[in-house]
Amino acid sequence: MNARNSHLATLGLVRNPFPYTPDAGCYFTTPHLDEQVVEIEHCILARKGFCLLTAEVGMGKSTLVRRLMADLAPKNVVSALVFNTFLQGTELLAAVLHDFGLESTGNMATDIATLNSFLLENHRQGKTCLLIVDDAQNLTEDSLELIRLLCNLETDQEKLLQILLAGQPELEDTLARHNLRQLRSRVVKHARLFGLHSTEIADYIRFRFESSGSDGSLLLATDACQILLQETAGVPRQIHLVMDRCLYGLAARHARVIDAALMKQAIEDSRVSLGSQVLAPPVRPAATATRSTPSPVAVALAMAVVVAAIGVAWYQSSVPVQAAEAPTARVAGTAPLAAALPVPPAQDQSPPSCALTDSSGLPAQTVHEQPLPELAFRLLGARLARQDGVCLTGHDGQHRLRWQATAANLDLKDRPTAARTQIALSHYGSLPATDVDGLWGERSRDALQRFQAGIGLAPTGEIDALSALILEKFYVQAQ
Repeated sequence: MNARNSHLATLGLVRNPFPYTPDAGCYFTTPHLDEQVVEIEHCILARKGFCLLTAEVGMGKSTLVRRLMADLAPKNVVSALVFNTFLQGTELLAAVLHDFGLESTGNMATDIATLNSFLLENHRQGKTCLLIVDDAQNLTEDSLELIRLLCNLETDQEKLLQILLAGQPELEDTLARHNLRQLRSRVVKHARLFGLHSTEIADYIRFRFESSGSDGSLLLATDACQILLQETAGVPRQIHLVMDRCLYGLAARHARVIDAALMKQAIEDSRVSLGSQVLAPPVRPAATATRSTPSPVAVALAMAVVVAAIGVAWYQSSVPVQAAEAPTARVAGTAPLAAALPVPPAQDQSPPSCALTDSSGLPAQTVHEQPLPELAFRLLGARLARQDGVCLTGHDGQHRLRWQATAANLDLKDRPTAARTQIALSHYGSLPATDVDGLWGERSRDALQRFQAGIGLAPTGEIDALSALILEKFYVQAQ
């Protein structure tokens, strides 16, 4: 080990546990990752055609892609990986052929014919051909149309070429354009990756230490883990940046435990080295007025579920929520609100003047109350009428919300109720309009997590009373 890595030897490590480059040979997995990989592999081996993988920067897309290729190689899968997506048109097609070991003529028609012959021959041999395009968010519409043409290479019953597009969330926005609806309709599996949870971060750090030669004495304190989660939102690349700095601090202190003080210092050093005041987790831009118009079919479907939802109660029961501090975790890949949101004037009131009772005259302790994140405060506004059963207070820059007991625990198995929730999420911008179908599944739950994280709530994927209150307002705005 060279002098530059002497601190690793001091800690008893044989390699850097937190490299800055993808490390598919030391792969940490979670139940969510396993589920996504299994489903993608099934679609590829079943020759269903076209899969999509999206995640924010640093979330591990490239590492997962390399894991997929390694897993599929023994299963008669011939893979080509294109990662230079600034190549477009004929150059992109030439790169595809080159990675399959074929020669390009520079003529698109001839090259497609060459590729088709190659795919047919592999099909006769019982092999599956897979094309993976990494960083696909850089592809132009013309190049995506070329991808669609390649997806059309097929026999009477099966796709000859399986395609996986991997990219940042901007790729979802591109595919949502009306003129790319033919390509979008071919997506049989859309996998999304999100940041690690608190317990997953602790397991991840331990896994990386052990796989790098640690004898188990290197530890991450619980409070340090929470600080790391707050700073990185569980994004692996940013975890590596901070943890690499922690290793230097451990070696300098001749210590074995990363405590809160060392974690804070490492975070500060990381900010300085990045030339930034804040090491903020990457987030998806907010939806804007340029959002593509949904197809007529999607509009008709959305209208149908709106009609079906008329008369259905939004709330079924009353479940108080416990007051909690601002959430410590954010889900990467969220759709936070634009900074241009109006900031309502905070009313500097004392809690007694904001006392509420519900219509039954029950005492004030049955009313919900909790701190309100800034973005949620902007969403709700300070002009809500008292008769609405909502009261906002502001004091010393801290916002609190009190409101009469309203229903949570929605029955999302009920299609009209699920559709109402999906319409609200679609209006917010975390769920495509084409996914409004009244069926609550993984996509809807992911959209709910992005909604919650985007407005500063804990991204639980479950509808608590405050989430329901804000979702109702988005639903009303959508009408």
